[in-house]
Amino acid sequence: MFTGIVEEIGKIRKIKENDLVIDCKKVIEGSNIGDSISVSGICLTITSITDDSLHFQLTEETRSKTFFGSEQEKSMVNLERAATFDKRIGGHLLEGHIEGTAICKKISILKNSNEVIFEAEKIIIDNIVEKGYIGIDGTSITIVSIENNQFAISLIPHTMDITTLGHLTKNQIVNIETDINARYIRKYVEQIMKN
Repeated sequence: MFTGIVEEIGKIRKIKENDLVIDCKKVIEGSNIGDSISVSGICLTITSITDDSLHFQLTEETRSKTFFGSEQEKSMVNLERAATFDKRIGGHLLEGHIEGTAICKKISILKNSNEVIFEAEKIIIDNIVEKGYIGIDGTSITIVSIENNQFAISLIPHTMDITTLGHLTKNQIVNIETDINARYIRKYVEQIMKN
């Protein structure tokens, strides 16, 4: 489990077939082979560690559900080590199981924040609520509004400084994980309605 509070921005050194190598520093501390790391929201298992990098393997499922399966070139990723019981949960619980992607449609620069509008598939939209949480590239964010197949978020300068969301551009693809509790409740209600 993760909290959506990004610890470090890592730089992608290599993506070749199913091998992913990320240059980083902070998240290496205390990490071991076999540990889980949130890589822009994707729960990946460390397969190798060097002094300045972590190595992972990408599955076909990971590629099909995330931006790693798109033609979009990525150079930076958000990194977070798995949550521990002695740590405050500043964001919300994320599993690292990406449901799909969304595309950045518009960025509006406001006085104290940036408003960003994303477009997503119906299944993503159906699983979110206004003022609820969403994981965008592994960052815990509050949803401001929802309209048709789009949703809006606000980014404060601090979030833009410490995550890759500060480098968002129009038409960029991001990984999405909706709130697991909302998904369970929705499934439960749908099953009751069928009976």
